[in-house]
Amino acid sequence: MKTYYFSGLCFRRFFCLITAFILAACAGAQEEPERSIVEIGEDLYRAQNGGHYTVFLVTDEGIILSDPINTDFSMWLKTELDNRFGMPVRYVLYSHHHWDHASGGSVFEETAQFVGHENMLGQLAMPSADTALPADAAGMDSNGNGQLEQSEASGFYGAQFSLFDQDSNGVINGAEATRGALKDVVAPGLTYRDRLTVTLGGKSVELIYTGNMSHTDDMSIIRFDDPGAIFVVDWISLGRVPFRTLFVSNRMTQGSGMLDSWLNAIRMAEQLDYEVASGGHGIVGDKSDVTAFRHYLEEMREQVAEAIAEGQSLEEMQASILMEPYSDWINYDGHRVQNVQGMYDMLIQ
Repeated sequence: MKTYYFSGLCFRRFFCLITAFILAACAGAQEEPERSIVEIGEDLYRAQNGGHYTVFLVTDEGIILSDPINTDFSMWLKTELDNRFGMPVRYVLYSHHHWDHASGGSVFEETAQFVGHENMLGQLAMPSADTALPADAAGMDSNGNGQLEQSEASGFYGAQFSLFDQDSNGVINGAEATRGALKDVVAPGLTYRDRLTVTLGGKSVELIYTGNMSHTDDMSIIRFDDPGAIFVVDWISLGRVPFRTLFVSNRMTQGSGMLDSWLNAIRMAEQLDYEVASGGHGIVGDKSDVTAFRHYLEEMREQVAEAIAEGQSLEEMQASILMEPYSDWINYDGHRVQNVQGMYDMLIQ
């Protein structure tokens, strides 16, 4: 087997709001995102769409693909797969339901089976028709009719209007706004509860449930048996400081208990058998990078807890908790201060 060496290089509405910033940072003014395909293990490849990544495994009987990311990227990727390998995608394995990783699977519907955790079905379900607009969307409803027209929608609602508008009637109602920008997410036809193994062309890929922790309740670790590799998205950042307030979608109600669940999920990932670790963002690394991410969270928790006990203000913590050993990580300069706020918010719940 080849040896590969690598170097450094969320409730739903909360997630929608923070990912708007990702779009602004990565997409720019409608610029074409950087796209590439790189082999990271024997027959295992990492595909890039700007700041988002997925992985796929090529077998003698077809391709096992993880997150399709979005429709434009999936169309590009399908062409690349046809040209390079001449193999169809037979499985799409979801890491979780969020729109910026799970959209676009319809491009592969003719040949692929879609697989995800059973909680993904609940996340994709449309709320009842009488659901009111959430507070952030209601603030944009200038004519007071209980729904958003395109002319009223701004921010993330405006940028992803068509993905909210499930019935394509030109307005976003309360149910659609509450559900999220999920129109282009194909629901999994095959679901699992704890673990599930998919086999194709003599190769096996395992989906492993993380439990309900920081990011969402339908998160899967995707582990490739041969080569030994895992794909993890959002809740573990490899060589990368977590996004803003730690990507903790439900931190406002779960507090430090959710942090414990998050750390335990990372420990579970550390105990799996693999050599290569690849993320939906960040670098390609190994198990030591997964451990380093846990250490980052644990060290920040310790320092923020000590500062709270000393009576420091949040602003003082943000100025003094520098996390210097991680200063070479991606996004350190941009997100460390927000990370301190995220940890502070969890610990004071």
